[in-house]
Amino acid sequence: MQDTATKNILVVDDEQVMREFLADVLEDFNVVKAADGDEAIEKLKTDRYDLIITDMKMPRVSGEEVVKFAKETYPDSKIIVISGYSSLFSVSNTLGYGVCAFLSKPFTIKQIRSEVEKSLGLGVNGPDGLELGNGI
Repeated sequence: MQDTATKNILVVDDEQVMREFLADVLEDFNVVKAADGDEAIEKLKTDRYDLIITDMKMPRVSGEEVVKFAKETYPDSKIIVISGYSSLFSVSNTLGYGVCAFLSKPFTIKQIRSEVEKSLGLGVNGPDGLELGNGI
């Protein structure tokens, strides 16, 4: 199993409480926070992230735009989209960019940790890639 501290995660959410919550839950990773889509894109211009966790609905630059920019810049980056406004349209648009997971707010610590570990290939998986143990 790889060391989680070597994994860089960009957390993008316009709600400070959510950014801090995710940073706390993922404290064993190297977490960088962005307060909006503009800041996320600026960070993506200079740094590479193994995983990007982005809110969908943000002022000015949406999560969909962050996803598109990230995938164009670093096609191998993994992305998890989180949103309190999960419409079928927004889900299908982001999945088209190769998003690993879509979580509706509110979600549990177990759910986000599970998706992060699966996205980064750190979970407890069987030889065929199927997750072992109890589901969420």
